Amino acid sequence: MIEDGTRTLGPRDLGGARPKQVLQILLAARGRAVPTDRIAHLLWGDDLPRNADGSLQTFVSTLRRRLSVDRERARLLIATESEAYRLSGDLIDLDLDRFDRLLERSAHQSTRAARASLEEALSLARGEVFEDEPYATWALDLRASYQGRILGAYLDAAEAALAELAYDAALTHAEAAALIDGFSERARRTEMLALYALGRSHEALSRYRVFRMKLDEDLGLDPSPESRALEAAILRQDDARGLLPRPLRRESADTGDHRTRLLGRGAELEALEQAIDRGLNGGTVAVLIEGDTGLGKTRMLDEAERMLGGVRVGRAQCSQIEAHLRYVPLAAALRRALGDVNIEAAQLPALSGVLPELAMDSRRLDYDDVDVLEALVALAATHAPMGLLIDDLQWADGPTLAAISYLRRRAGAASLVMIMATTPSVTGTARRLPEPDVHIRLDPLSQSDVAPLGRPSLYETTGGNPRFIADALAGDQPWQRSRSLTDALIAQCRAEGDSSYRILAAASVLEPPFPVERLGALLEIGVGELIEELERLCQRRILRIDGTGFRFRYELVRLVLCEQISPARKRLFSLRLEELDRESEEDALERVGRERAG
Repeated sequence: MIEDGTRTLGPRDLGGARPKQVLQILLAARGRAVPTDRIAHLLWGDDLPRNADGSLQTFVSTLRRRLSVDRERARLLIATESEAYRLSGDLIDLDLDRFDRLLERSAHQSTRAARASLEEALSLARGEVFEDEPYATWALDLRASYQGRILGAYLDAAEAALAELAYDAALTHAEAAALIDGFSERARRTEMLALYALGRSHEALSRYRVFRMKLDEDLGLDPSPESRALEAAILRQDDARGLLPRPLRRESADTGDHRTRLLGRGAELEALEQAIDRGLNGGTVAVLIEGDTGLGKTRMLDEAERMLGGVRVGRAQCSQIEAHLRYVPLAAALRRALGDVNIEAAQLPALSGVLPELAMDSRRLDYDDVDVLEALVALAATHAPMGLLIDDLQWADGPTLAAISYLRRRAGAASLVMIMATTPSVTGTARRLPEPDVHIRLDPLSQSDVAPLGRPSLYETTGGNPRFIADALAGDQPWQRSRSLTDALIAQCRAEGDSSYRILAAASVLEPPFPVERLGALLEIGVGELIEELERLCQRRILRIDGTGFRFRYELVRLVLCEQISPARKRLFSLRLEELDRESEEDALERVGRERAG
């Protein structure tokens, strides 16, 4: 059906079967030009008429007259190109395009908004695509594609309705999905769950038995473990609410350039998302994200903040300078989360132990630690759901760490999510960190993770460190390291002390993996003393053990250090290495001579 202002055109209003088919072919191309010989082949196959081009021109002229009374607009609507025709997508609003936009929007919305988008999209799905041309070649692929998309939309809408406790709507959507694909176990499980939630458990089990027989007789298959588990839950008469999908309260619209934001972190993001959903749906969850500098802890917190869209979120960062001050990062996170809340100091007076401003209008009292912690629990329960995100937890003060542990144990079903990030290689309070419910460890990306970026040497140079990769991808030109990254790497190495920096600089001129004896001879340091220092630098995540030798954890760090060595010192190192090589050769010759003499 075509609507143009007050005009409505049906299949019979387009000037005949052939003009209608030409329009459908152009619509299926979705704005791309279709060569005239391709259109002719789709219309007639190998049995082309004597003047196929002339017939096509006639069909297009007929279409233009029927689609618009304005000749100029009609020519723009069906544009003539070099031996091709194209339907101008910017002049029409195709239901398929609207359907696609609504599905895309639903993927980034909260459950309630997503359900509305999905149901609006499904309202556009009136019958199959080009259902009046069941065998036409141009319609088959498009029809199959949208059949799958519509099936997915029904299933997503059914699960969204279940999450919102709209059982009748969920059942309607699930039954529609089952009509499209009679073997879809997801559709049957959703149908069973909706019936069970409606109090129709006998009917749910009956439909399952019919489906199980159909699977066995037609495909020779058994139901999946998920389907069997749902049947067992219904037989046990488990609480239906505990079987329903959880609603998502977030809006996770993607903005900006995120080429490396999600790279290789699918499992970690899924674990984070599940933990957040668990916390927001009636629990208290503590998540600890652990990883070396540059592996993406802060970006994971960014993702968590997006996932927490729609709830109160407070975010703070611990500082080594403030590590001796009580509750500073926790107070900063709470202020951000509760910025629009007028907290009544009289109701929770002990809260001034964390937020000193609450005692500005009265005499400051010293409260016992347990009173302060109980006030935090009451605050969280009052203003939940809430998320608290704290970065660089290794520098947190003791009271903040104790408060996080206390909240995890005592906040119960407050819908509180606490997500902390820490760097284990930094000297801080690692042994006093709170025990998390979910522990996410970030490792360098693998070579297969980096491969899709299309830079052959990227993995070897960066070692899979996302920070280094992001710096490499910052521009379109071949990688020129940013000054800020170089300075940061040098500062990290210098922070280990002058003696350690001297060892690292010397190690950077050696081919990896470097033997301890060769580095010791170069620096004239005893091997025992050197091994102890190299092992410490491995714990600091600057070096790593490789067989009986050592190498830099990231090749980029070695390159940066090597570039910082002055030409004079490089020459000195080179001469010393040549001398060591000569001595090694002489020792070898002398040993061979002794063996022959013996």
